[in-house]
Amino acid sequence: MDHSQHMGHANADGIEKMHDFGESAHCRTHMLFTWDSKDLCIVFDWWHIRSSTGFFVSLLAVLVLSLGYEYIRAINAAVHSDAEILPGPSGSKKDDRPAYLSRPRSRIFGAVIYALQVLYSFFLMLVFMTYNGWIMLAVVGGAFAGHLLWSSRLTRSSRGMMCH
Repeated sequence: MDHSQHMGHANADGIEKMHDFGESAHCRTHMLFTWDSKDLCIVFDWWHIRSSTGFFVSLLAVLVLSLGYEYIRAINAAVHSDAEILPGPSGSKKDDRPAYLSRPRSRIFGAVIYALQVLYSFFLMLVFMTYNGWIMLAVVGGAFAGHLLWSSRLTRSSRGMMCH
C-alpha cells in the first residue's frame, strides 16, 4: 500500500508531499526573514492569508493588537502607580507594600491585568515570529502609536518592550 500521498509523508526523494485542497490549503512557515506574504498564516491555521486584501486587513489587525497591548500596559502601570503606601504609627511607613496589596479584590484585579499583559505579550511574540517583515512592522507600528497615545501613564521601569 502506497502511503506517500498522505500529509507529512516523504516520497522516494525525501520531499514531503501535501494534499492539494484547492485554494492553497497549507500555510508557509518561514524560519528566516521574508517579505513574502503568499500563503502566510499568522499564529493560527485559520488566520491564513490568501489575498492582498486579506494581507492588508491582517496588517491592520496586527497593528490594532499591538496598539491594544500598549493600552493594557498603560492600565497595568496605572493600577500599580495609583497605589498608596500604607502609613504606620506616627507617620512612618508600616511597610513598603502599596495599599492595593492589602485589599484582596484590588490584588486580584492587579494580578488579572498583569496576567493579561503577559498573555498578550507572548501572543505578540508569536505574531512577530512569522518572520515576515510586514507583520513585524505592523507590530512595531502599533507599539509606536500606543506609546504615543499612552506613554504618559507608564513609569520609567514599565516602558521597555517585554515578552514577560
